[in-house]
Amino acid sequence: MDRRAIRDLLEKSFWLIPATCMVVAVLAGLGIPELDERIERSVTLTFAGTVDSARSILTTIATVTVSVAGLAFSVTVVALVLAAQQLSPRVMRTFRSDRLNQLVLGMFVGTFVYALLVLRSVGAGGSEVFVPDIAVTVAVVAAVVAFALFVAFIHDMVHALEASTVIHRIAVDGRDAIDDPFPRGVGDPPGDGALAAREVDERRRAPAVEVRASRGGFLRNVEGSAIVEAASERDALVVQRMAIGDFAVSGDLLAEVWCDDGERDAMDRCVCEGFRLGEERTPVHDLRFALRQLADIALKGLSPGLNDVTTAENAMNSIGETLIAIARQPREPIVRVDSSGTARFVACVPDLGGMVRLSFDQVRRDAASHPTLCVRLLELLAAVRREASGDDGLSEIERQARLIRDAVEEAVPTQADAALVEDAYERFFAPDRVLAGLRSRTESPP
Repeated sequence: MDRRAIRDLLEKSFWLIPATCMVVAVLAGLGIPELDERIERSVTLTFAGTVDSARSILTTIATVTVSVAGLAFSVTVVALVLAAQQLSPRVMRTFRSDRLNQLVLGMFVGTFVYALLVLRSVGAGGSEVFVPDIAVTVAVVAAVVAFALFVAFIHDMVHALEASTVIHRIAVDGRDAIDDPFPRGVGDPPGDGALAAREVDERRRAPAVEVRASRGGFLRNVEGSAIVEAASERDALVVQRMAIGDFAVSGDLLAEVWCDDGERDAMDRCVCEGFRLGEERTPVHDLRFALRQLADIALKGLSPGLNDVTTAENAMNSIGETLIAIARQPREPIVRVDSSGTARFVACVPDLGGMVRLSFDQVRRDAASHPTLCVRLLELLAAVRREASGDDGLSEIERQARLIRDAVEEAVPTQADAALVEDAYERFFAPDRVLAGLRSRTESPP
């Protein structure tokens, strides 16, 4: 796994920080009482009480912290259920990755474990009156810090349940895939794109080895660097046939390989190992995952059970901003070469038109009865259209605009509402029509 995939796995692991806190608590609970026993008794820096009072304090800390830890866990579960019902089940990733949630649970569990371990040393150490002053003080301080974090946790949880906060976090998660798009970092881009494309076409005239999925799952990542290295060693060419984020059922075509007959089995194993399948999608290299989450939130807001058009509009605003960022990002060459300049890997990357279709197709159908939202959808499409370079996605953007206009004509109850959308549709094509008028006046004879 590459660095970004490992980082994403660790960030979304709800157990990592609590487990680390427990390990630290065990080490501290065993080590600090030993330190207490070695310090001269004339030095009193901390707690100065009896054995009974130390046991009472430690017992209270252990009892309260484990109770509040259960309460914090219950609050987190309730928040996840509410977010899944009101927004989308796919937004749970944003709550799992919240470091404060993980730290609060880890702090309470760690304090509980530490208090139990220190409690066993009170009255031990060869003396029935032995009180580990430093250890008890550390337990008190840890309890105070844990409860301070609990207050911050409640505040953060209330803020995190706001739809605008969830939408913003999803958009931020998608920025990494936009700023560092696949297949950047896989081999090298070709020095001459046309020459590399001709080389790929010539190589593909021969029969290919089809690499198919041995099990089902989402294609979460492609270890392209390892595949390029293996293809360079075996003089092979690998063409990716399934994009990251797609779901592969058993037997689906993942890639095609061109190589010598003796290297077919080795390349098949290498490609199968390089195409990582998982149970859920991740934002690592998956440009469409953030768009899918935001579109789900918009659809949930337009559902009859919620009827929250404002949340749907906020989600579509974020989709528009994400699509604009994608349109502005220079496209990475899909053909990747090795150190000698030979084409070794051809990536499968979704185009802007496909991402526009994913973002608007389902939402525009449910938005047809909300003319104000449809006007906003047309404005967002116009903004994406201005940033699209060349013909990349232009036909799909214009298709979505026409479908929005046609759906509104059939769904809205009054002509005034239809006129609002028609005006927005006219503005969508206004720059083209102005240029066409200027061109016709210029070309017409005096």
